[in-house]
Amino acid sequence: MSHPKRGFAPHLRSGTPRKNLPRKSSETGTRPITRPPIPSVVPAKIFMPVLLIVFLFIGTFFGYILPRVEDHLMDRKREMIHALSEAAMSSIRYYAALVEKNRITEEEAKSQAAAHLRSLRYGPEKKDYFWINDTHPRMIMHPYRPDLEGKDVTDTEDPAGKKLFQAFLETVKETGGGYVDYHWQWQDDQSRVFSKISYVQEYQPWHWIVGTGVYVEDVRSQIATITERMTFIFLAILGVIALLSVYVVWQGATGETRRREMEESLRKSENKYRLLAETARELILLFDSDLRITYANTAWKRISGYPSKEMTDMIITGLIPPQQRPVFIEKIRQIDDDQPDNYFFETSFILRDNRVITVEATFAKMETDENQASFLMTARDVTEKKRIEAQAKMQQEQLMQTNKMVSLGTLVSGVAHEINNPISSVMLNIQVFDKFWRAVLPILDRHHAQFGGLEVGPMAYPQLRERMPKLLHFSQEGVERVKRIVGDLKEFSGQKPADLRETVNLNKVLEKAVGLISSLIKKATNDFHVEYYENLPTLQGNSQRLGQVIINLLVNATQALTDPNQSISVSTGYLEESEEIFLEIRDCGIGMTPEILGRIKDPFFTTKRDTSGTGLGLSISDTIIRNHGGWLEFNSEPSKGTIATILLPRYSPDEVPGRMI
Repeated sequence: MSHPKRGFAPHLRSGTPRKNLPRKSSETGTRPITRPPIPSVVPAKIFMPVLLIVFLFIGTFFGYILPRVEDHLMDRKREMIHALSEAAMSSIRYYAALVEKNRITEEEAKSQAAAHLRSLRYGPEKKDYFWINDTHPRMIMHPYRPDLEGKDVTDTEDPAGKKLFQAFLETVKETGGGYVDYHWQWQDDQSRVFSKISYVQEYQPWHWIVGTGVYVEDVRSQIATITERMTFIFLAILGVIALLSVYVVWQGATGETRRREMEESLRKSENKYRLLAETARELILLFDSDLRITYANTAWKRISGYPSKEMTDMIITGLIPPQQRPVFIEKIRQIDDDQPDNYFFETSFILRDNRVITVEATFAKMETDENQASFLMTARDVTEKKRIEAQAKMQQEQLMQTNKMVSLGTLVSGVAHEINNPISSVMLNIQVFDKFWRAVLPILDRHHAQFGGLEVGPMAYPQLRERMPKLLHFSQEGVERVKRIVGDLKEFSGQKPADLRETVNLNKVLEKAVGLISSLIKKATNDFHVEYYENLPTLQGNSQRLGQVIINLLVNATQALTDPNQSISVSTGYLEESEEIFLEIRDCGIGMTPEILGRIKDPFFTTKRDTSGTGLGLSISDTIIRNHGGWLEFNSEPSKGTIATILLPRYSPDEVPGRMI
């Protein structure tokens, strides 16, 4: 539903102009209503529509209909000369075909074609004609200007100075054929010159330009004839309208007196109910079946901040958050269908300063004087009540989530310790098996060379000899990877003291964090790359806490992707001017709106409440970075991804660079 211009009529609709409503007085409270005098003359609002109809009729006829008729006639004329030009070209092609059949020579064909077109006439007086010039341009044939035939007409101009034959040539060169406006003599009378529109096109094999046209004066003469006929019809219609208007004015003057008497009675009733509505503490809104607000009481204007002039004809759903509008409209539909209504209906309103309040509302269906549905809504602001309830619930959820995270940390540390022992045993066994294989390999080689056809189980010995070293190598790499992941988990879940006196290489922290969540990254994207800055200076801090921040940012980046083809890139660097180390994480995910971007570091704010998000990750990360003397910044736009940047001070300004990655 579209949002109308904001405005509000703060009075109940009754068909009464606002200037006739009672006004408050500092002494008497309300000034008494006096009966307006019955008009002695016909009100302007009765006869003005009649005059307006007459003027609209005249304006429509002379300002719209006649110009459209003229345009239509001109279009018909253009179509006609286009069709005639095509007919002339058909005649030329006929004579050209005789040449191809060797029945006549090309010179004879040109002569006969020119003679044929010279004889063609059309129009009311059979004086409209065709002419031919070539692309030099040189006049080949003109029925009324034989003096030009055979002459160069390159510089021939019309009275307006237009070189018309060059204009013909340019038109056919651009499009092969088209319309040209110019001035030319009136048919066979050289003493009269009029504006003319011609259609020209080229017969390329002979380099002929054939044209024919119509005079604008012909169209104007037809328009004059139509105007004369239509004027008589218009005067007759105007006479009928005048008679009907006299009757309408007489009836209107009689009904105006009765209407004034009814208005006085209606004002008295309206004043009584207005006083009740304006002094109520609840919010009261009245809107019609189109959801257009027709009245709002003082309590609503005070809470919402909307002045009366901004609320005229505002749509009520424009004040409701988009996600709640369908439910609100369904509620109104149920009331309109006289279905049973629940006593309370909870919804929200957007105030003028963009704050959102929660209200408990009740509705009632009303009937207006026009026999149309109208709805009365009374509401109570329960925002503070809901805020307190939500805060209590959130605190309870946060305590439960904190307990879960503590238990999870303990569990991860224990599981990592339990896995470490069997992994160490497997690594030792693989090394023993590798030594065994290397020792037995020469014996097997000699046996295979001497006897041949050696098989070990279902596999031939040459194949086994080739694959066994690879299997041992891959097994060794897999076990080492598991051991490294277990080590990272133990370090991540370890209870190290939160001191910041450790010398930290941010490249190593990043490498360990990426390894810890590598499986999550592979599931989220096919395009992930890391760029480590060489000779990155160290910083003073806590590697475990910084790793926690990097993991949190990387997890957020993977969750922002909607397609595995979207990329995530991570890079480290050093700013010489400010002597700061930075880490930047870019994702090409869904991005964030300015409203969300401004709140993402607020405690307990989250957009992932439905997926067990607590809203604490970025808040804790920001605190960790600030404790290290740095900054955590975000730059994001919807559908354009997000850039998270960590800025940290280097360990010492006089430290000599040259550290290993």
